[in-house]
Amino acid sequence: MTRRTASRRTAATLQDVADLIGMSKATVSRALNGSPKVTEDTKERVRAAAEQVGYVMNPQARALALGRAEAIAIVFTEPLDEMFADPTYAMVVRGIHEGLAETTTAPFLLQAATSFEQARARRRLAQGNADAVIALTPYIGQELLSSLEEAALPTVLCGQPGARERTSAMAHVYADDVVGARMAAHHLLSCGRRRIAVLSGPEDNPAAVDRVMGYREILDPVCPPVSVSYGAWDVVSGLERMETLLQGDPHIDGVLAASDRIAAGALAALQRHGRRLPEDISVIGFDDHRIATETTPTLTTVHQPLVEQGRQAATLALEMADGAPARDIVLEMSLVRRESA
Repeated sequence: MTRRTASRRTAATLQDVADLIGMSKATVSRALNGSPKVTEDTKERVRAAAEQVGYVMNPQARALALGRAEAIAIVFTEPLDEMFADPTYAMVVRGIHEGLAETTTAPFLLQAATSFEQARARRRLAQGNADAVIALTPYIGQELLSSLEEAALPTVLCGQPGARERTSAMAHVYADDVVGARMAAHHLLSCGRRRIAVLSGPEDNPAAVDRVMGYREILDPVCPPVSVSYGAWDVVSGLERMETLLQGDPHIDGVLAASDRIAAGALAALQRHGRRLPEDISVIGFDDHRIATETTPTLTTVHQPLVEQGRQAATLALEMADGAPARDIVLEMSLVRRESA
């Protein structure tokens, strides 16, 4: 029987790289850390030598040398189950991961829905565990907002900022909800609809309020909506509110829903009542989630570039971690015409 011996190959070291190309360990270390004091030619030689001997740099050592955590915190201020229920967040997170995929920076999630979680998040960020923060909504609470500003931690807020956030020195990546809502209202009027109901999201959510504002800017001069209601963003909310509307006004011929999930619930209620789409009534959603292609009929909706929002947020966070100033990126929305309107 052959015994295993100490001849087993050990991991390559920085000294192995230095010996191979006749440089000092200090020069090799600076080259691998991207020091501006090292020429690009030397960096390339060192990288090639490191690959040849199989040297992999310790990420903790690299972060220490750079004075960077090489991490970005994704802060989520809603209950965690909402992250899994609402496709919006999953699509933005996917974009963030894509934006960081070819970098040495890794994202991690910080839940900050409750006061306890917010305090824990503030402590974690104060410890220098992240080079930047990406918040999945712009509504992150005054205490956390103030902590980020005091720490001068580069922060990107995903979503249209409210009045409070507009005064901060933070960056924002968003598509304009008012503009998207105007598109939907214009299209519904072009379909000949005049008895129109609006089903929006929670009344304390600025996105829900902005979408109603956009709808009304177009509808009010022509035919003010017969009903404007606020509620949860989900399918059940859309179904229940549509049922109530039909009992009070069976002649509604158009629905503007502030999310695709609300719209899907409205479609289910309309079909229960024998209303044909789009012959009897037209429905337009908002977001362009996958559910919009799975309903019968498929859903005309306003497309939000949510994955692109995540990508842009990641790129902007990296730029700000390197010293770039905060700025806003406004993405374009578009109307996607399908079968419901």
